[in-house]
Amino acid sequence: MLNIAVEVNHITIPAKDKRASAQLLAYILGLEVGPEMGPFVRVRASSENGNGLTLDFSDDKDCRLLQCAFLVSVAEFDVALSRIKREAIKFYSKFDGTEACQINRLHGGRGVYFDDSSGHLFELIEQSDGTAADSRIKAVAIKVTRKESRSCHRLLKRMSRE
Repeated sequence: MLNIAVEVNHITIPAKDKRASAQLLAYILGLEVGPEMGPFVRVRASSENGNGLTLDFSDDKDCRLLQCAFLVSVAEFDVALSRIKREAIKFYSKFDGTEACQINRLHGGRGVYFDDSSGHLFELIEQSDGTAADSRIKAVAIKVTRKESRSCHRLLKRMSRE
């Protein structure tokens, strides 16, 4: 068996307004929005000698919603949550948008979900054991939600109630 190191380089995130979505996520996570690169507005989520994961936001009016989960340290969680509260961004303890303004403890640390203006669901997961202490963003989990799926309809229904 080959032992090959694999690293995620970038994830493209469709958005109704690529700059606004990139700025919101960068603000919450304490990251910088980079210059436009072709059709993308880039947010570097991790960096090792200039390499690492970038989140590439692109304009796209189609309903391809994402759920992105970010592992962060205890200190990063505290700062991100204070930014969410300061900007009055709605956050939830559950994936379905219930338990507003509450924090969950699903993964051994604190966690919250919050939406962006394109309807993406972002999740912050605190790694209280210190495994996320050496990196801005330790890991990202992505779930693509198709327009036809029940999850998308549930998100759209929840957003229409707001």
